[in-house]
Amino acid sequence: MLFELGEHASAVATAQADWERDSRTHRLWNRDATIFSNSDEARWLGWLELPTAAPEAAIGSETLRAAIAAHPADTAVVLGMGGSSLWPDVLGRTWNDRPAAAATSASASFSTSASASAGLRRRLFVLDSTVPDAIEAFLARFPSERCLYFVSSKSGSTIEPNALFELIHARLAAKLGAGAASRHFVAITDPGSALEARARAAGFLGIALGRADVGGRFSALSPFGLLPAAAMGLEPERLLACAAAMAAACGPDVAVDKNPGVALGLALGTLAQRGRDKLTLSLSPEIESFGGWIEQLVAESTGKTGQGILPIPDGGLGEPARYASDRVFVDLAVAGDETAKSRGTSLDALARAGHPVIRIELADAYDLGQAIFVWEMATAVVGAVLGLNPFDQPDVESAKQATRQLMAAEQAAAGRGTVAADIEAAGVRIFAAKTLGPAARDAKGDPARLMKALVDSLMPNDSFIVNAFLADSPEIRAKLERIRAAVGPARRVATAVSFGPRYLHSTGQLHKGGPNRVVGLQLWQSAASRKGGALAIPGIGGDFDRLAEAQAVGDFRVLSERGRRMLGIDVGADPAAALDALGGWIEGALG
Repeated sequence: MLFELGEHASAVATAQADWERDSRTHRLWNRDATIFSNSDEARWLGWLELPTAAPEAAIGSETLRAAIAAHPADTAVVLGMGGSSLWPDVLGRTWNDRPAAAATSASASFSTSASASAGLRRRLFVLDSTVPDAIEAFLARFPSERCLYFVSSKSGSTIEPNALFELIHARLAAKLGAGAASRHFVAITDPGSALEARARAAGFLGIALGRADVGGRFSALSPFGLLPAAAMGLEPERLLACAAAMAAACGPDVAVDKNPGVALGLALGTLAQRGRDKLTLSLSPEIESFGGWIEQLVAESTGKTGQGILPIPDGGLGEPARYASDRVFVDLAVAGDETAKSRGTSLDALARAGHPVIRIELADAYDLGQAIFVWEMATAVVGAVLGLNPFDQPDVESAKQATRQLMAAEQAAAGRGTVAADIEAAGVRIFAAKTLGPAARDAKGDPARLMKALVDSLMPNDSFIVNAFLADSPEIRAKLERIRAAVGPARRVATAVSFGPRYLHSTGQLHKGGPNRVVGLQLWQSAASRKGGALAIPGIGGDFDRLAEAQAVGDFRVLSERGRRMLGIDVGADPAAALDALGGWIEGALG
């Protein structure tokens, strides 16, 4: 790990000395809540013990792993949300398209599991959307009778995986019968949850239990992350061994300047205090998806009490002049990566221009096991530096509550169609948050003028976000990235595109609980404008159309109440055409 901190080096060195003097590494390992906000942090530090946990506890029982290995499904699918789905997403995106020989090794040190010894090889995917078009596209691509599903939820009451389970199970039961359908499901949950009871009653293939003292976003090295790895035919023991080596390197007796996790956390926390709170990530293409895991961990852990670090998993690095003075750049490179040289040249230029740069190298993709623990430790240390609780997520619940209220209003036939849009044009309905209300009135029905008011409100150190409750298709993503690419360089601000409901359990916490420097767009398709019939949720009631709309609108309402400068946009019956119009308005507003 190489730190190039420029003018900030002395401040970070002072933070290291203070941390060492107060024995905070020892206190963290001893679960001392007083180094954080002195709240309930001690209850959530079980992740410190995961790297050295027995495989039965960290991965799953040998009996369950053997049952998974013997299952005829050729595809594994995680139905989860937030922390229970983002590490499995990294697993799939990193290893799915590798030859089996490259994905596993014959090393006797690690290949002790039933799945590894059987040479099992499955591809792994994540379904974590409530958007009907996204769900139907996924299910059409992967026939359910060929899939083994992991229903992952710590609480067992998370609406998204539960609703997806009910839909898929009902469709499978219609083909195979209820009992046979249930054998396509494995539950990963905490002891005593409603999901555990449901899985036992339905006759799931098996159940793996996590630890109640490990929060969702810190659960990658538990059954939530390692059992899906085993189902792929990877070597979860190898990931765990890599994490154990790093846990030792981050141990309580290791000096701060030699402790990778503590050193990284102190650097990021101190830089955030000095205004460098936009964590811009660049990664080797092989592990690019790991940026999304870091994004959730850091944003949801630090974005509260008006503070926070906003991770930006950037697709590429620009010229130094492109960036304002709110950036810190972290590069994660896999040894032998041919793109590392070009990234290194860009990083050299950024460091010379005075931007803090941190470089991390991994030996291979399995070293992501080390990276998990480094980033978890660093995130905890950032929480201590900022004096907040890095293990709670109070504003995630606020969005859930708004969703429940909207769904209840819908069921009472009193919620939909009662709020008039500020502007209707080109098939879209635009709603202005309270802070932008005067701008909406001044626009006098002209969407281009309203977009100009939005982008003109951007100030130094703001971030421009696009949150989309739409299907994450290549066409839709390209149109959203067009908007992002236009705004960022023109206003020299950090930008991000996120898809719902995933972002609600990631950057959504920071958007609402972090600094009030959020400007952007909230996009959704109303249930009334979607073509075709509603996608019902069997067993629960209601439908995904209204659930997705309620999640988007509910979050927009909370953002508005928090004073964020946001526009809510119902894209109408033709999302692609609406996004083209929106992109044109914004590009015109930028001049």
